[in-house]
Amino acid sequence: MKQKKNGLIGCLLVFTGLMAACTELEEPSSSMQEKISITGTLDGFSALHSTRTQVGGMAENGALFMEWSVGDQVGVFGDNTVNAAFTGNHSSPAAQTTFSGSVTAGDTPKYAYYPFSDNVSNLQAVPVSIPTEQIYADENSIAAYDVKATDAIANLGSGNYQLKMRQMVSLVRFEFSLTNVEGLSVDEKLQRVTLETGAPVTGSYTYDLTNLDKGLAGVADAQSTSLNLTFSNQPSLSETVIAYAVAAPGAQKGTTWHCTFLTDKHEVSFTTDALCDFEAGKYYVMPLNATVLENNQAVIDDAPVQEETANCYMINSVGEHSFITTVIGNGQKGIIPGAGFHTESAYISPKSAKLMWQDVNGFIDASSVRLGADGRCYYTANKNVGNAVIAVYSGDNQTGDILWSWHIWGVGDEMPADEIYTNKIGDQFTVMDRTLGAHSPTSLYVTLYQWGRKDPFPNTSTYYVNGIAEEVETSFPVYVSQTGTIAESVKHPAELQKYIDNFHGNWMAETNNYLWGDTNGTTPKYPDYLEDPMACSGWTDVKTIYDPSPVGYRVANKYTWTGFVKRNDGNTSGISGTTSRLDYINYVKYDNGYYFKKNDSDTEGTFYPQTGSRYGSTGTMWSAGQGSVLMRGGSSRYWSASPYNIGGTTDAYSAYMSIGSYTEVNGSTPWGAENKINICDFSSSRRDACAIRCVKE
Repeated sequence: MKQKKNGLIGCLLVFTGLMAACTELEEPSSSMQEKISITGTLDGFSALHSTRTQVGGMAENGALFMEWSVGDQVGVFGDNTVNAAFTGNHSSPAAQTTFSGSVTAGDTPKYAYYPFSDNVSNLQAVPVSIPTEQIYADENSIAAYDVKATDAIANLGSGNYQLKMRQMVSLVRFEFSLTNVEGLSVDEKLQRVTLETGAPVTGSYTYDLTNLDKGLAGVADAQSTSLNLTFSNQPSLSETVIAYAVAAPGAQKGTTWHCTFLTDKHEVSFTTDALCDFEAGKYYVMPLNATVLENNQAVIDDAPVQEETANCYMINSVGEHSFITTVIGNGQKGIIPGAGFHTESAYISPKSAKLMWQDVNGFIDASSVRLGADGRCYYTANKNVGNAVIAVYSGDNQTGDILWSWHIWGVGDEMPADEIYTNKIGDQFTVMDRTLGAHSPTSLYVTLYQWGRKDPFPNTSTYYVNGIAEEVETSFPVYVSQTGTIAESVKHPAELQKYIDNFHGNWMAETNNYLWGDTNGTTPKYPDYLEDPMACSGWTDVKTIYDPSPVGYRVANKYTWTGFVKRNDGNTSGISGTTSRLDYINYVKYDNGYYFKKNDSDTEGTFYPQTGSRYGSTGTMWSAGQGSVLMRGGSSRYWSASPYNIGGTTDAYSAYMSIGSYTEVNGSTPWGAENKINICDFSSSRRDACAIRCVKE
């Protein structure tokens, strides 16, 4: 339904400027200078993007007070000091604080900038990035994009200095008051607002600390007229909503702006003219209410049907294909609030794309990979079987950070079919007929995954990088992370990640059990726990942005496979120390993997190949002390979305189904590895890469 309002063109209002925060800069004594490195200590690089300045309130004249956030750092230059990190000593947000750090002995601080970056070396070209995609939860959110500097540092004596920062950017203040707008209901949730302005407002800039009056200068052609703000908490239209976005100063007067905001039910759009330019240190109000919408002839449409997105796209034909690159994973619905994800917004603005690897030579034409103006990545498949990873970058020509990556899965001539499993308590699961990444329904070649990551890794013997064949066993990279964060793993999609050393079973420094959307830590009563009603279908949370499954599917829950064994405790071990038994397995036949029975009357079975696993420490298909147990064709492990042990921040394990090697003769090994199956709550280190079977959402 469309509604069109008639009236006068509204104006963009300019309000009073930002009140700059004042600080004191404390220079440590010479003895402290000997202990604190100005160029290389970890303390100098410890600031987090989420701990920056924030709005503290509003003065009577409308000015916004700005406060320092806990953990803020500023960079300092002197005659002989280059980019020294000074860290705030405050333990709560403050308008005035003391920063401590060190300068070269005998030097005097002359310039300071915020936020600190260890990449700054030229005080006449301090880099600034104002992202097109910004996230808003509350007033603290603009901290992630704030920019300020000073060229006036007063010497107070005794190693103490005082500075006053000036704002280098502008703010747009959105004021939503939509309770009486015809066509909108108060129960709608505000999701996103987009602006297409008449002059650049976001992108890459620099400024000169020795001449701040010059303001921001654009870097080449790396600016955009778009500014998009995503509401991570999706506030209700029943309340007045105030939100801020950071914009670059510049000429806007007389230009035409296109504004669109999206709720969970409607899309509202209108056009207006900007009546003033943007100045640094000032904010500009954009009221969005019934009068403004009427005066600007707003159009209210039903919310558009969004194209479903995922981290894996299946293809079954050669030729050109494409996918959306401005939305990560399965979109905003895949972000669980408060779950510790690396972002609160599912939107990104990539500038370039690249083929990272493929497991079949020539599957994807690397030269065909490109970003279109429509925000899609286009590529040409020369074959319809294989796996590949395509990543997008923050900079042109595959420069900057990797923002996200996707798995392209060539499934052959036919798309995968679905099968119905019935578990021990009678719950049914709709499951894909093959393992994720399989070259065919019965192929041993699949993709493997570290628990909680979206990134596939080949289990083939050879994979191809830049058209060159590489031996997986000897060359597949393992990234040694010093921080163990999700954000770091996103930047390294073509590498297994381990945290610090070989002694950490988790690729993360701190455990996050929400990554695949199922924190099910239930333990039904022993020994017949697979017949307990707790051993049921479903997940505790939504499919997340890190789930590696294609559209419509997600990683299996840990009770999906309980019908594959006859024992109610979930394994095939014999009694009194007897080794594992074939007659405890519900299967039709074995051929490089089990054809498990989908239900008691099944005579065909569903194939689970012995895919092998990758040892997270080295990337090899071998594991010290276990030999061929992890080899392709010999054994397999299938991750569930569920953690194994919940409670601590360093829990390293998740639940999976373990399938041991096969023999027709029970008890052929002294410790019973053969014919050994553990259905659920059998744990593996999260840094190991195992197979996945996808279940319908």
